[in-house]
Amino acid sequence: MLELTPHLIGDYLAAEVDGWRKVSVIRMDRLPLGASRETYRIDAEVSDASGATRNEKLILRRDPPASHVDSDRLTEFESYRAIYGRGIPVPRMIHLETDPERLGGAVSIAEDLRGFHNSEYQLQQPAWAKFRPALAQQMWTYMGKLAAIDTAGLGLEKFMPPATVKNASRLQFEQWRDKFRRDSDTCDPILDAVIRELQRTCPASAKLSMVHGDFRAGNFLYDDAGVIRAILDWEMAHIGDPHEDLAWSLSRVFSFGKDDRRSGLALKEEAISWWEEGAGFKVDRATLRWYELFTDLKAQALWTSAVKVWKTSENRDVILAYASWWLQNAQNKAMLETMGRL
Repeated sequence: MLELTPHLIGDYLAAEVDGWRKVSVIRMDRLPLGASRETYRIDAEVSDASGATRNEKLILRRDPPASHVDSDRLTEFESYRAIYGRGIPVPRMIHLETDPERLGGAVSIAEDLRGFHNSEYQLQQPAWAKFRPALAQQMWTYMGKLAAIDTAGLGLEKFMPPATVKNASRLQFEQWRDKFRRDSDTCDPILDAVIRELQRTCPASAKLSMVHGDFRAGNFLYDDAGVIRAILDWEMAHIGDPHEDLAWSLSRVFSFGKDDRRSGLALKEEAISWWEEGAGFKVDRATLRWYELFTDLKAQALWTSAVKVWKTSENRDVILAYASWWLQNAQNKAMLETMGRL
């Protein structure tokens, strides 16, 4: 895979970003963040057409040769742009390169919101306990606000597959069921039972929204005062039922405090209450329960895919092996709990 160097990136940015004439990359570091994309932090000095210079702090994300997430730079880049300025804090997008030949994979460039935290595990430390309630309220309120935004004004149809209130749940179910079956080489009778129930009971949606796809602690930036500064990682964004994001955030597997606090932040009913406040409408409990079970299918498909790309040497990033080893059994346990069998 093409090595990204400061010289290569500087020349590329100077040639491709509107208004940038000369770019000197002062520092570039790969960050150990996420399992689906390569992430680099860049400090650059940029000169414009007038010769004036300024410092830019950037985040570069590159698609690897193989990943457990079936996505692309276009979806994430345009998702950020669609939601920017609509009451959901996100970074500003700067440039998109979809040709994998240019930089060894499709690449997106965004502003780097420097100096904030994103660790979900840091929030379990005693020093952060006083901030958890406010962070929880912010997270689920923002999630509810995302659910309330009218998709008609976002232009999502330009880069996302279409969905209707009648078929949104079935489209997602079939996508993740098929992904699991493609990538799995073992028998999973618990997940087979989940798949049968989901297939029998796909619900219609009361409304459609822009679904983030991975909305949970660990995918937002927060400051030292416990204020959320940006929601990150939109590569699985799509048009769907707003209950999907809520159910994902409530997953037992994401109870990072190893107790009943979902996303390591708040009890389930507290989270639902804040989501409803942000959304302006009530949760449909039957629909939520279906999406909680769907979350188990989607997550297990991701962990299974991580196993595959690791075993086949398509991507030897150690986080893929670690995540699959750690999470597959935990996900089966969560399935049994959701089905009332544990």
